[in-house]
Amino acid sequence: MKTSTSPKFYCPFPSRLNPNAEAANRHTLAWVKRFNLVSNDREWRRLQASKFSWLAARAYPDAPSEGLKIVSDWNTWLFIRDDQCDESGFGRNPDQLTHFHERLTEILNGREPDESDRPLAYALHDLCVRLRRAASNDWMCRFIMSVVEYFESSVWEAQNRAAAITPDPLTYVTMRPYTGGLYTDIELIDVVENISLPLHVRKHETLQGLIRMANNVVCWSNDVISFAKEVRHNDVHNLVVTFQHHYHLSLQEAIREAADLTNKEVRDFIALKERLPTFGAEIDADVQRFVSVLCSWMRGNLDWSYTSGRYSVELVGECSHC
Repeated sequence: MKTSTSPKFYCPFPSRLNPNAEAANRHTLAWVKRFNLVSNDREWRRLQASKFSWLAARAYPDAPSEGLKIVSDWNTWLFIRDDQCDESGFGRNPDQLTHFHERLTEILNGREPDESDRPLAYALHDLCVRLRRAASNDWMCRFIMSVVEYFESSVWEAQNRAAAITPDPLTYVTMRPYTGGLYTDIELIDVVENISLPLHVRKHETLQGLIRMANNVVCWSNDVISFAKEVRHNDVHNLVVTFQHHYHLSLQEAIREAADLTNKEVRDFIALKERLPTFGAEIDADVQRFVSVLCSWMRGNLDWSYTSGRYSVELVGECSHC
């Protein structure tokens, strides 16, 4: 789907690609096969066309090979979980989804999967084992909490679908950073980039604001780009849909509203980045590396979206560097 007057996204950050992208893609495709995460040829072709490894490679352009493989596997797991919950009906059954998430949370906390578990559980266990080798216990607790919040937000979506509720824009914007799962990826920056920011830096209001804004930009632009895909699946969890429904806008007006909001968030991010305080030379260098990944996420998500087979049929919007 493409509208007659597609909005342009403002994203003046450099396009970058990790040189290990192809190796990560080969690894992740083999990993998916190893854990039987796709069950037929159609799903396999869809997975290959989606190029999830290239999203990871654009979002983490400086990640070392092993770190990029973990990010690539994790994001592929998230997308497959999302698709399988939709196709199995879990995405419209909050009780079943809650039960499934309870089991996945046990595995996140160290439980071994058994023969009753789905392939997703085995793959998640493998990821946790690898993460525990690379990360501290404190970081693992933060990551698990972020994943649990993602699970909770997915149940919120399922409750809305079951009750035929279209969330209002304010509630939707509040929940969107969690439903996208991007906070889990932002936690991964520490492990992939070997960054360990002190608590007072990590929780500083300016850095937290930049994290929230980058998350919003990625999720809102994705809502515009994936609009037709979600409407085809009768999913109301999309910024364009909420604007249409609650503000009584035309499709074109709702798309423009979502794109304008996204572009304003990018400009606000740039302005806030200039107000980052100094924490000392060594910490400042790590903060700049951390923020650089946030910029790469915003730019890389757009670059990936326009080349991934996941959205190529129904792309809405264009990309602008200025």
